[in-house]
Amino acid sequence: MLISGLIALFLAGPARACTQAVAYSARHDTLRYAIDNPYRMYWLHGADTVGPERHEESVESHVWGGTAAQPEVTVRNQLLDVSRRLQRHTFAIAPNGRVRTIDRQPPAASQAVDALLQLPPTALRAGATWTDTLRVSGRDAAGPDLYEVVRRYRVQRMLDTLGGHDVADVEAHGSVRYRYGFVANTATGKVAWVDLTGPDSERYLFDTSSGRLLARRWDMHLSGHGVAPDAPDTVPAGLESSEVSTVSDSPLTRFLLDPLPGTDTSITFAMQNKTIILLHTTARSCKEITASLTRNDGMVGIASVDVDSSRVTGYRATWSDRNGLARQAVNVRRDSLLLVRQGQRDTSVAIPADTAWAVADYAMDELLAPVLLALPRDGKPHPIAIFRPYLARWDTGAAAARARGGFVDVALDLSESDNQETLVFTTDGDCLFADNAWPSGSRRVPSDAKRFARMQAALAVFGR
Repeated sequence: MLISGLIALFLAGPARACTQAVAYSARHDTLRYAIDNPYRMYWLHGADTVGPERHEESVESHVWGGTAAQPEVTVRNQLLDVSRRLQRHTFAIAPNGRVRTIDRQPPAASQAVDALLQLPPTALRAGATWTDTLRVSGRDAAGPDLYEVVRRYRVQRMLDTLGGHDVADVEAHGSVRYRYGFVANTATGKVAWVDLTGPDSERYLFDTSSGRLLARRWDMHLSGHGVAPDAPDTVPAGLESSEVSTVSDSPLTRFLLDPLPGTDTSITFAMQNKTIILLHTTARSCKEITASLTRNDGMVGIASVDVDSSRVTGYRATWSDRNGLARQAVNVRRDSLLLVRQGQRDTSVAIPADTAWAVADYAMDELLAPVLLALPRDGKPHPIAIFRPYLARWDTGAAAARARGGFVDVALDLSESDNQETLVFTTDGDCLFADNAWPSGSRRVPSDAKRFARMQAALAVFGR
């Protein structure tokens, strides 16, 4: 939600003016945030602009503690793409929001030294103004680094929330100086860097009653010079960033902050350009298999099948998107499935007769393991039906399994797909390889060295 949307949740009645200086509170609580950050760091080579546009979405939890003289907040940031980068840092801050240490060390210029609204020594009331300067320097891969910002703040208005809290709507304008370098190629040691300056405009919502930042938005447009990752010369460079961070305690935010299930991790990459497009994790037991699927657009799905030997006895899944969470369940009856979907009418679907069947959405092939491994391993095609809960339909066709050296190779040929899919499992159900029919032109492999070596051994056994 943008800051303007958050303001819409507040009552427009008169707010009580804060009569004393406010501070960040040391009370023990947890806030959660949704963060949207489109940005671009770039270098200009003649008519060419080097540096792609990026759009990072993440969620954060802020766990507060410490003392009134030195509050502390532990920030856990979960990036919502296939990297699933997780960062966790503890900030010791001054009551006015100035970062004193990060993980008990002096803050560096490349860290989140500017994470909070810098509060004034006077009360927050409509029309109040103040200025603040923040300067942090050090060294990085390219030499000296620097983050310096000078801002002038103004409280535009005081708002009453539905909970009776007084919230300051603060605007700020200023300028930023930023010098940052990084290793662009670990094999060659190639270093890239930028040295930039430019304007910065920001918007904050600060709850004066609880001493908490509710929302922040910034727009930075910096320019200067630097050396690009793929070139040796100093050229014009720049950075554009427009981040929005908004407090959010929705079920979606909590779901996205939860760890993914299991320790077996795989990736799916597009064969054409070797770009990673999906992340998979799997947890397996004798009675249940749980799989997760993460896309680069932030969508996450977690699905579980209950099994009794090779028979599916139940299914449930939760999918996230920008609008929230969608929950599904499949209840198994004697000759039918009952599909239960949040916000939709329950649907009864007949189970195809005289065929092996499974329940799994696309790209969650590990959920097929109990059924596929129970097929005769004679290399001959046997009828198979797979129910896709997300699309509420059956895919039907044939599967041919063969076993060698502790591995099982399955050729899956479904009528809904133009291409045959190849799956390789261990005999205990670990999905080591998938030459996918969907997403088209993609391949799934383990991301850890041990399971990747097992996959290579399995492919060699089957001559692939």
